[in-house]
Amino acid sequence: MPLQTPRLILDVWQPSDWTTFQPLAQDPEVMRYITGGKPWSEEQIRNFVDRQISLYAERGFCRWRVLDAETRDFMGFCGVGYWVHALEIGWWLARRYWGRGLATEAAQWALRDVFERVGLDHVVSVARVDNIASRRVMEKLGMRQQREFESEGVKLAQYEILHAEYSAGPSFDV
Repeated sequence: MPLQTPRLILDVWQPSDWTTFQPLAQDPEVMRYITGGKPWSEEQIRNFVDRQISLYAERGFCRWRVLDAETRDFMGFCGVGYWVHALEIGWWLARRYWGRGLATEAAQWALRDVFERVGLDHVVSVARVDNIASRRVMEKLGMRQQREFESEGVKLAQYEILHAEYSAGPSFDV
C-alpha cells in the first residue's frame, strides 16, 4: 500500500531494492551522522532491506523506500522501525535531495500512516546532537525533545510525539 504526496511515493521494499539502496548506504557524507561516515557493508544493506520487508509483513509499517513521484527514482527511506526497544521514525535521503523539505514531507506522511492506519500510541526519533537538519525535521513534525544521552560514545537527542499530540496538532497536509 504505497503512500503518495505531491512529490513523493513511500512504498514497500522488494528484495532486489538493496542494489538501489547500496549507493546511499555507502555514501560517507550520508553516513556521517549514522555511523560517523563509515559505509555499510553489502550484508548490512541486504539485512536492512530484509528487515523492512519482514516488519511490514508482520506489523504493517516499516521504513518505506522513498521514490520521486514523477521519475520513480530512489531517493532514500523514511518511516518507523525499531530502535533499541522503541518505535522510531527515521529518514535517510541521497545528498542531491537535501535541503528541499523532502524528509519533512515524507516523515509527515509516515507519521500519519502509523498513527491513523496502524494505531501506534507514540513514536520517538533519535539523532546525533550535532545533526541540526534532522532535529529541525523532528521539531517541524511537532515532536518534543525528551532527553539527551550518550550511546557508544556518541551524544544523542531523543524526541517523541504521542498519538494524542499528533491528533491535536496542525494538519500534516503538504
